[in-house]
Amino acid sequence: MAAVLGLGLGGYLGYSSADQVSNLLKSDQYRLPTFVASDFARLQFKHGDTDHARQAVMLQIHLLEQLGLADNTFSGDRDLAFAYIRLAMIEEAVGQPEAEQRALTQARVHYNQLSSGGADVTDDQLKNLVRRLDQAADKM
Repeated sequence: MAAVLGLGLGGYLGYSSADQVSNLLKSDQYRLPTFVASDFARLQFKHGDTDHARQAVMLQIHLLEQLGLADNTFSGDRDLAFAYIRLAMIEEAVGQPEAEQRALTQARVHYNQLSSGGADVTDDQLKNLVRRLDQAADKM
């Protein structure tokens, strides 16, 4: 009787632990590719010319959107908001106000999905947020 109880309890606990590890790995499977794309875009923005910076940010945006389409459990709103803000900063640097505003509009769509009914943020507040994140990343 003890052996049957031990096998049953052990099997349940083993399955439960394996399921938890599987769920943890599934939620983490996109962290590395999205981090690499984000960091590449940040570095191109910091050190590259505007064309390369724009290409890197568009690559990041495309990757995040494709991951969202491929897996409905993936939420890239935070990264997409920051990517669109960075794109707006690039467009501002090259004197493209219409493209800057389109990027900021997209940034707000994703940013507002993160916040729960918070006050609207200004363009400068969004850009300053990315600048602070970039400064923190540079210190790492």
